[in-house]
Amino acid sequence: MTVRVNKPEFNLREKLTELERPIGLKGSDLMRAETTQEARDLVSAGRKNIIINGAMRVAQRGTTGSGTGYKSVDRIHIATNTSNVTFSQGSITSGEPYSKGFRNYGRMTNTSASTASGNYREIDYKFEARDLANSGWVINDGGSHATFSAWVRSSVSQKFFMYIRSIGGTTKSYTFGFETIANTWVKIEHTIPGDSTLGVNNDNSLGMLIRFIVDYGANFTGSSCTENVWRVTGVDYTPDSDGTWAATTGATFDITGLQLEVGKNATEFEHRPYGEELALCQRYYYNPMMDGSVMYPIRYLISTGNNGWTNWPVSFPTAMRIIPSLVSDLSDSNNTSGPPTDDQWAFYWQNQGYVSKTGNSDMSVLNIAASATHANVGAYYVSPTNTNAASIKIGANRTFAFNAEL
Repeated sequence: MTVRVNKPEFNLREKLTELERPIGLKGSDLMRAETTQEARDLVSAGRKNIIINGAMRVAQRGTTGSGTGYKSVDRIHIATNTSNVTFSQGSITSGEPYSKGFRNYGRMTNTSASTASGNYREIDYKFEARDLANSGWVINDGGSHATFSAWVRSSVSQKFFMYIRSIGGTTKSYTFGFETIANTWVKIEHTIPGDSTLGVNNDNSLGMLIRFIVDYGANFTGSSCTENVWRVTGVDYTPDSDGTWAATTGATFDITGLQLEVGKNATEFEHRPYGEELALCQRYYYNPMMDGSVMYPIRYLISTGNNGWTNWPVSFPTAMRIIPSLVSDLSDSNNTSGPPTDDQWAFYWQNQGYVSKTGNSDMSVLNIAASATHANVGAYYVSPTNTNAASIKIGANRTFAFNAEL
């Protein structure tokens, strides 16, 4: 018996053209990839985010601060010439980007409206040079790209600007803008090409910075600023802004999910374990009393005899970027005869100050031994002179930390 099967006619040429259709995200490019590494680069597989603490989770200095410098969230630097801004860590409890795994953000608040022409209020992230040099982004090659992405939210609708500034080689800036919708999280993505005049050192110096311009007065803006190109920065760092945020008392600007990755594609944020993120932050700032408690054991010794003094060695959990400086504010330490509580350190008074050690007058002046071999790391000394107290306690509202920030 013969069975004849009939199939409908089809156009062979049309079927062949279907082979050129993308298959999923960047599917056609993936099909053309000639090596495994090329395929990995297209989808940014593996470790990718060059930014540390981009999800705003770690805040060793506390949840809020004001003025210029590192004030709250680790690795986030505030630059301002006014006293009317604060920066704080906030919590995300629902919606986007909560659904993407984000639980924290950093917030700049305008505590007093001001549109003065000399104002500047910036949120910066500073890169250690070797992190860029080893990232895979060949910054002095125009054919090599990196992509920046972040979640931003403003309490007012406005177009904001930001720029990336390269420090190595010729100092240049790459400016681009983004729109916000009042009280709505918006994800921004932007791909930045390299430039032949740029460079980056393979060391622990400042290599590059990313800067959110929350407010620039007229002294720093102008029509000569061209977006989306590398240029030698003059007076005009960004185009003119409408200044709505600056003119609004109580206005807020929030960021989270900062990611810089090699390649032309923005991929999902790389969430690292909290312990790993904390260790990365501690390369630049280490606070043994984070959250008001002792995070790492500190052994203190008390001498005998008339030269009573106390010393304790500090163990660092990771190698810091440079020899750190001591950051201390112990002036409000509690002199008391009672026992220390769980969130305090106790230093017991003995007889008199040990005069060959610096900081022997009171707890507000605390330094290392006067020896070049210590170089700000090692044994720290205190000799309380208050003979009316049996101990000195250092509790949750005191500062004792080590700074190696860029």
